[in-house]
Amino acid sequence: MKLSVKQKEDFHFVGKSESGEINIDAAGYVGGKGRGIRPPELFLFSIAGCMGIHAYEALHKIGKHVEDVIVDTDSERQESKPKVFTKIILSFSFKGKDITEEDAKKAIEEALTSTCSIAYLVNKVTPISYSIKLI
Repeated sequence: MKLSVKQKEDFHFVGKSESGEINIDAAGYVGGKGRGIRPPELFLFSIAGCMGIHAYEALHKIGKHVEDVIVDTDSERQESKPKVFTKIILSFSFKGKDITEEDAKKAIEEALTSTCSIAYLVNKVTPISYSIKLI
């Protein structure tokens, strides 16, 4: 997988890959001007997106009709530099026919321990916890 990040102006960068483009900017206190997503947010988007995709995939494989998956995140970061994440919390909401909490838990656990390489790697150094809501 190859991608590139190029400075556009000041703290504003544009990331490009074969999948598309994304605008990246620093936090306002550093000098960013809200022209893109901040890198720590991208990190959480990556985890939430990967987990959502793989949980959906696991449910789909066992014949569950999934109408909607929402993955909300919350996190805690160390105050001192480097401001690493010390805790990541994922809140899953699933909508679909005949999806049980046990089905959802198995799908999330499979994603976390096997199929979502991003969450698997991160979970080795920063604990990822989750909750489940059926809607």
